[in-house]
Amino acid sequence: MRQNGLTLSVVPNVGGRLMGINLAGQELCFVHPELAGRTYSGDVSDWPALCGDWNFPLWGGGKTWVAPESDWPQGAPHRDLDSLPWTVKEVWCTAESMGVTVQSPICSQSGLQISRRLTLPANATAWTVEHTLANCGTEVRTCGVWDVLMLCRPGRVSVPLAPSPPTHPCGIAALPGKEPLESLMRSGTVEVSAGQARIHCVAAREFKCGFYSEEGLIHADFEDGGIRYARRSRVEPGQAYAHGHPIEVFNAPKLDYFEVETHSPLQQLSPGDCIRYLIHERVSALAGDTHPPSTLIEKETT
Repeated sequence: MRQNGLTLSVVPNVGGRLMGINLAGQELCFVHPELAGRTYSGDVSDWPALCGDWNFPLWGGGKTWVAPESDWPQGAPHRDLDSLPWTVKEVWCTAESMGVTVQSPICSQSGLQISRRLTLPANATAWTVEHTLANCGTEVRTCGVWDVLMLCRPGRVSVPLAPSPPTHPCGIAALPGKEPLESLMRSGTVEVSAGQARIHCVAAREFKCGFYSEEGLIHADFEDGGIRYARRSRVEPGQAYAHGHPIEVFNAPKLDYFEVETHSPLQQLSPGDCIRYLIHERVSALAGDTHPPSTLIEKETT
């Protein structure tokens, strides 16, 4: 999908991913160089070569995972949802918008099925991704939508913070097993000022933090290319989130990427139930962007 210098590239055959966000020739999405152009047919003999040193393929781009991570089979994303080809259900281009809807197969491990509907309004560099996570199986599932976007390093991420519980007085929590928050703040990798966290994803250093957000806003500045990426999703106060917070940032230890991640609240899905979760996204030129980040994206009110 192309307009106003923006190109969005959707790859249904690799887990329904948004594999490219390109503004004025600057590509923001990370794609694993050893997996670019490859797909997974379901032949298990191909799987080890696709995974490399990891326990699942790090394809790149933006995808929908099922949270929580602790429920992943064998510690990896549901293979049918993450790596098998998805079906293109609808493609359109009208005077008002263009877009595509893609749908996963029904997962053989969980009975879950995911749809992603990407809508790009006319004359805009902002779009929405509507996720639908449906329980097509026979067992009750407690889960949430987890949208993860892999972006090219270096980038500097900002998250407005909400008042936080006493256990996390700065509104940030390092995830278990990752570098402690105290170490990240001491090195200047994570900074907090005026109610906002700033995370410097500039070097090969593994860390992951969660953020207590009321606005559901996160943005990343790519100063080398002069571009800002921003997203907003609805946060529901008082609801449980799979990892304890609605926003996460991960920085990779080897490959040149970082991730911005957002969660829907956890829900108990009986057979036939579904979760719908909408994310607003936008890119803009830093030089011409005079608005505060919080005004970049429309708030969801319903």
